[in-house]
This record gives sequence, C-alpha cells and structure tokens, in this order.
Amino acid sequence: MKHKILSLIILISLIVSSCELDNYDAPDAKFFGAIIDKETGDTIPQDLIDGSKIDYIELGYKNPQIQQLRFHVDGTFRNDLMFSGDYKIIPTRGNFFSPDTLNVYINKGENKIDFLVTPYCTIKNEDVRFELKDYKGKLWLLAYFKVIQHTTENIKELMLAIDENPNVGLRINTKYFKRPFKKMTDPDKELLLYISLEGLKEGTKYYIRIGALADIPEARYNWCKAIRVDPFSLPQP
Repeated sequence: MKHKILSLIILISLIVSSCELDNYDAPDAKFFGAIIDKETGDTIPQDLIDGSKIDYIELGYKNPQIQQLRFHVDGTFRNDLMFSGDYKIIPTRGNFFSPDTLNVYINKGENKIDFLVTPYCTIKNEDVRFELKDYKGKLWLLAYFKVIQHTTENIKELMLAIDENPNVGLRINTKYFKRPFKKMTDPDKELLLYISLEGLKEGTKYYIRIGALADIPEARYNWCKAIRVDPFSLPQP
C-alpha cells in the first residue's frame, strides 16, 4: 500500500511540474532581415553550411549566452522564435567587413533589421560566361568571370562548384575545382576556372556558383548567385 501511495505522489509531482513548465512565456517576437552590400543594395550571397552567422546575446541575465543565427544562401535570415527584450547583435565570421555591434530592443511581433556592409569581394553574375571544351576526349566546363575586390588582403583561392541543388557551394556539390590564387585581383581582368563534366548527367540542368575566398581570418567565401545551365549544351570555343 505504501508503494502505491509513493507512486501516486511521484505521479502528481510530475503532473504539477509539467503544468508549471507550461506556464512559461512562449516566444513572442520574430527577427528577420538581410545582409546587404551598402554600395549596390544587393543582398550578399552566402554558403548554406559554411556561410556567415549572426551572434546575438539576450541581455538581462547574469551570464547571458551567445546564440547564433545562420544566413540563408540568398543573404536573408529569419528567426520566428525570439523573445522580446534587449539584445546585442552582430553579424560575424562572414564574407564582409563586420559592422559595429547593435544594441537593440526586439519588440513583440515582427522586427526587420538589415545590415549594410561591404563584402570582401564581389563576383557579378552578369560578368560570368561559360563554354564547353573537348580536350583529350573529355568535356570540360570553362567558367570565365571577374572579381571586384574590396579588401587590401589577397584573394586566397577561387572555387567553381556544380550541383543539381540551387544551394550549391563549398559542401553541397557534385563536383568542384579549387584554384590557389594568393594575390590581388584586377577588376578588368577575366579569370578562368574549369571542371570536367565526367560523371555528370547529360540533359540535366545544373546549378553553378563561383566563389572567391579572401585571405582574412575566419573569412567565408564570397559567391555569385547560382546560375542554372545545361553544361552539355554550351557552345564550344
């Protein structure tokens, strides 16, 4: 009988504890926006997995923890499970010069904040062109492009990535080619990356992105927007 009473007490305690947890306030704020090139007004493309992040600290606690929010590939971000209150917010470990820390109050409901920054470099889609080349019995994708550099540090390496996923990038790709660069770029000079089409499916549309990595600690790749193309149908030089 004593065991039954003890079990009943434990069960009641668990139910009461559960009800107390349910009484905590639910997230009441949404925080969203984009990382924007302050010169062009365009969002700055990111890598899905290894892209830029936002550090944010909810103030008002003895030992507040640093939390992180990732940017989407298109340079936007969104968190619909925020609590209203005072925060310190800073985009960091990115492909741009970090802005000053923001001290903001996140209100209940929707809060839109855009970060105006300068990217380390820019690869414009309109400057990218592709060709197909038959070399020693293999087909090769040739990508020509220009890099506009905004940092005085060297560009460490260049990358060409291809995949059926529009989020193609550093970790998401069927094939890629990296080229060490280790120097400054000339905005008027056309650069070349190439990759074998061996293993790719003819008649399939792929997404291609070109990236450039600045030689800066914790820098992430600057990418062009994904370009959809059937590489086997490209003109040959």
